[in-house]
Amino acid sequence: MITMKFSRNMTTRAKKLVKLLERMLKQDHLFSADQIVEMKQQLRVVKQELAELETQTSKGFGKK
Repeated sequence: MITMKFSRNMTTRAKKLVKLLERMLKQDHLFSADQIVEMKQQLRVVKQELAELETQTSKGFGKK
């Protein structure tokens, strides 16, 4: 029960982080080239980890 709550909490945090990074990347004029590269790398890592977490916890039909 605790792990499900922890997992759900981490999933929501990761989704918020993805949204934040995507919004920041849209305003690329505010950041240096190095910062943009770092944000893109972090976004890629978070999306991959989120996809792995969802595949581990998915249940039911039609889920990948």
